[in-house]
Amino acid sequence: MVKWLALCGIAASLLLAGSGVCIRQLEDVPAYWLVVSSVAAFTWLFLLIRLRCFSQPHRLLVLVGTVVGFNLLAQSTGGEQSPLIFGLFLLMGIAAWEGEAKYGYLVALLFSGLEAFYLRKEDAPQGLALYLRWAAYLVSAAFLARVVKTRREKEQLNSRLESLKNDAVRLASEAEPSSFNVPKDKLLMEESRLSARVGTVMELEEALDRQLALFQKSIPLHTAVFFLLTTIGDKKVLRLRASSSFSQDIASDVTLLPGETLVGLSAREGRRILLNDIAPESARALPYYLKPHSIGSFLAQPIQLKPGHLDEEGGEEREWVGVLVVDHEKPGCFQERELALVERFSETLAETVQNSRILHFSRTKTRNLHALYEVSNSFSTLLDLDQVLKTALATAKDISPCDSAYVALTEGDTHQFSVRAWWGHAKAEKPPYLEEELAAWIWENKKPIRYTRGQREKNLAVFTKKESMLGSIQSFLMVPLLAGENILGVIRLNSQKPATYQAYDQDVLTTLANQTAMAVENALMVRQIHEMATRDGLTGVYNHRYFQEKLAEELAKAERYNKDLSLILLDVDHFKKFNDSYGHQEGDKVLKVVSEIIRGTVRAKIDTVARYGGEEFAVILPESDGNLGRELAERVRKNIEGYLFENNGKTLYRVTVSMGVASYPFDAREQKVLIQYADQALYEAKKAGRNRVKWFSASG
Repeated sequence: MVKWLALCGIAASLLLAGSGVCIRQLEDVPAYWLVVSSVAAFTWLFLLIRLRCFSQPHRLLVLVGTVVGFNLLAQSTGGEQSPLIFGLFLLMGIAAWEGEAKYGYLVALLFSGLEAFYLRKEDAPQGLALYLRWAAYLVSAAFLARVVKTRREKEQLNSRLESLKNDAVRLASEAEPSSFNVPKDKLLMEESRLSARVGTVMELEEALDRQLALFQKSIPLHTAVFFLLTTIGDKKVLRLRASSSFSQDIASDVTLLPGETLVGLSAREGRRILLNDIAPESARALPYYLKPHSIGSFLAQPIQLKPGHLDEEGGEEREWVGVLVVDHEKPGCFQERELALVERFSETLAETVQNSRILHFSRTKTRNLHALYEVSNSFSTLLDLDQVLKTALATAKDISPCDSAYVALTEGDTHQFSVRAWWGHAKAEKPPYLEEELAAWIWENKKPIRYTRGQREKNLAVFTKKESMLGSIQSFLMVPLLAGENILGVIRLNSQKPATYQAYDQDVLTTLANQTAMAVENALMVRQIHEMATRDGLTGVYNHRYFQEKLAEELAKAERYNKDLSLILLDVDHFKKFNDSYGHQEGDKVLKVVSEIIRGTVRAKIDTVARYGGEEFAVILPESDGNLGRELAERVRKNIEGYLFENNGKTLYRVTVSMGVASYPFDAREQKVLIQYADQALYEAKKAGRNRVKWFSASG
């Protein structure tokens, strides 16, 4: 119906154009007709875009009818002087962009031909301006054709890339143990992981293409294509991945849902579909042809892997991986011999897919072993605990895909695990501690946990009742850090996808956890040795040696950055008499309490508290002038004075301290002199009656 209406419209337009009745000069055109024709023309252009007319079966008739009608309106609104002439460029662009690149040329040639016909009818002189306008039509058409061709090529490349990425993701979920390595100079970047997967998919496609070409020509067949079952988002789809045909009209990329067309029906029902005398309507709807073909015989053979393929759980369930489709132009081509050949060839294709996965799995294992070897070497040179944890976390999150990951260590004698190293996407939130239920389970069992939401593992019955605490996490893998029977912490990976982690991932992460545990144990031992060398054994604050080194370091910084620094020297009043009265054990208690009060009063991680000797303490205050140093010293003095000591649960007593303050650079610039002046101020505080703060004064 549309076809005949279009033909009648074209014929009527040509008759009107040939009669010349619509030719008008611009000054003779009524204003209302100019407005009506302009609105009609641009409304029709809008409908062409909205209805996507140039992608419909009768697009050429629509194109010819539009050009003729557009020219007719132009001739009725001023001819070559019509303002609608400029709308022609818009029509060329729509035709080329919505249809094919050559449509722009067709519009330009048709319109120019109709213009020449009108001008010949009018016996009008064809001047240079007219020829230039025709040339402009053709140049514009050439430019549009180039732009459209570039756009189509880009779309095809993007589609191809997305297709490869989707198949690569499916390859990762089926053949790859969620673990992948990259060159040693960059640990396991996601781009390299994806590139390797895409490379494997491309190798698979090349192998399938060669096999299909050989099979198609040996029977012979008109066309042989292979659709791979893959995943896009959360949907299973069939995607054309290899083809061989005598036809030049095979699509390069086709995506079908299971159940769509005969191909999708074969995949959904998992059975062969054989039509030795296929209906013409079904033949025209075959999705792998760009144009309808006269096909007489059709066969769709679903392909499945052999039982036990990469089956870590030992199951026997067979996996469907795709559909082999073959056809012939003649009916009745697929008899018993051909069916047997197709059956054996489908097994060959299944082996090709299976071998591709096994090859990728083998490469993955090799790269992961290399990654573990590299991180083991790095651990041998790392003695800082924070660096060990960061290195372990970086390796863990890169060998296994995750949305967040962390390393948590035990806290003293408690059963809590505090998060010490963390990585997560922008929406992920850092937890301060490991969940209480999981912490208890790890402490009791000292085994890895591979968990997917909804799986009711009896060992985690308590936790599964509280899955809401996981938030958007759908699965996680957690492995303890064990040093013998002692548990040091855990490494945990979280994913927002279910069933992300397989048994192989657990094995790899367990190996990394064992290496990390040894490195953590060494780092803790080094830290303990360092603490013993720099800390006072009784009070836990820094010792005199460390104080001297730290003061030199802070003075150098103050000089380099032109900052202030204050030094406090503190002495417990009448401490010798106190020891004589209450005993040395009570004296040790006083020293411990005084050191704790000082540390609780000064700025954490900024100021340095040290035991200077005996009952004397020193406090280094970076970026603090004399006034700030005196204020802080006074707060320390009051806090110590206000503390009530209990002796044998009965007697209450207080202790007081005397303090001296000197500052850099106002009082002294050299370390030895600064200590001397602070000590001199301390002597003045004692001399003045003790329990007070004195700051150095050159005048005394």
